[in-house]
Amino acid sequence: MNKWKFAFWVCLSVLLLVTGYSTYSILDQAVTISFQKVGYIDTEKDLDNLMNIVNNTDLTKTQMEEEFKNNKLYEFMDFKKDTISLDRISLIFENNKLKSVTKNY
Repeated sequence: MNKWKFAFWVCLSVLLLVTGYSTYSILDQAVTISFQKVGYIDTEKDLDNLMNIVNNTDLTKTQMEEEFKNNKLYEFMDFKKDTISLDRISLIFENNKLKSVTKNY
């Protein structure tokens, strides 16, 4: 076998491997960034909701229920329990007053 043919096939193989690995890395990064962006959007929404709650209510569960009527997750919220979960945070109540706010992740 000729040295040039061998060198050609080795270079072609290395080129294909590097191209494949680079393509995989770029796609993986794109998917990761997309998921991070969704997470940041959910966190911003939770922060906005929390600011509205603190500014517009006296931190009772009944007033918060009124505040959340327009929230996209309202139908999934159970106001009979002591914990209400938003996208990334949970509101924990004690005696119908807000006791604490915790992260869900």
